[in-house]
Amino acid sequence: MSETASVGLTFERVSTAETSAIVAFLSGSDWPFHGAARLSVAEAEAISISNAETRSFWIRDAATVVGLVRLLDLDDVEDGSPLFDVPIASGHRRQGFGTAAVNWLSDYLFVEYPVLHRIEATTRSDNAAMIAILERCGYHREGVLREAWKGRDGSRHDTMIYGLLRREWSGGA
Repeated sequence: MSETASVGLTFERVSTAETSAIVAFLSGSDWPFHGAARLSVAEAEAISISNAETRSFWIRDAATVVGLVRLLDLDDVEDGSPLFDVPIASGHRRQGFGTAAVNWLSDYLFVEYPVLHRIEATTRSDNAAMIAILERCGYHREGVLREAWKGRDGSRHDTMIYGLLRREWSGGA
């Protein structure tokens, strides 16, 4: 399944046969705002890409993979709120791909799951780029979990919580 975004990006569902490509993508870039700034191959292999609660999509700019959308906690859409991860490869950051991906995944989730009431996002307090993306995409800051995000080096960061309600997404108040 391939979906097209407004900026010319496409979002293509990751197949289970693409495990080696996912591992290469996740272990081949730096992720400064995740628990591990650089994932080992073993750590990348342990990340769930597709099952009852997770769906993943490649973010492509023409034929180039620029990122990945992972939709999480999909097994409890009626009572909960799905989370997401949008890693953009280091050479493709600050080009609008993150904003396009968050807008796309918000549309995808609310259309695909008509019972979905809200989408939740968390990010580290020092991830200014992701905070700006969430706010640009209509997500509202809902709270802070103080020193809840532990870095691999033992450092502690506040976790920022954002949410988007269906009525906000659909243009209601």
